[in-house]
Amino acid sequence: MGRPFGIPIVVSPTWFLIAAFITIYFGGQFDHTRLGDRLGAARYLVAFGFAVLLYLSVLLHELAHSVVAKHFGLPVRRIVIYFLGGVSEIEREPETPGREFAVAVAGPALSFVLAGIFWGIWEALPSTTDSSPTGLLVVIYLVFAVWTANLVVGVFQHAARLPLDGGRCCVPSSGR
Repeated sequence: MGRPFGIPIVVSPTWFLIAAFITIYFGGQFDHTRLGDRLGAARYLVAFGFAVLLYLSVLLHELAHSVVAKHFGLPVRRIVIYFLGGVSEIEREPETPGREFAVAVAGPALSFVLAGIFWGIWEALPSTTDSSPTGLLVVIYLVFAVWTANLVVGVFQHAARLPLDGGRCCVPSSGR
């Protein structure tokens, strides 16, 4: 798919399953809403747009891990985006607990930054009324959805359980 920072990106075929699920599920959530009534079947296109934006958020999360790892001289084989998220394939462990912590915390930190950026955009968008343009309603929906998704990813990844990032953050403090 590409090689940002020289890191190969691979999209597993299983990602398309979750993209289809997100599209069908979130498209259905528009039923009997002002936006859904205006969009009709195009609501599934908006839901697919959310799936793509979520994928890009996961990719940026994993890139954050990988870029920090490369900064410390660790070889990164690739990033794989799959059914339940993504994984940075870093070929060896960081040499110090501080470096391991930095690599582990980079992803959730970026997710929180993205959440903050999208929250700021959401706050800056105008209020809506029944006569608001459909395009504005779509933008507000997508910005809100990406904001909350990144917040959830950041919080979830901070859970102090392996293999989540929060568990990786605890490993350095335990002294291995």
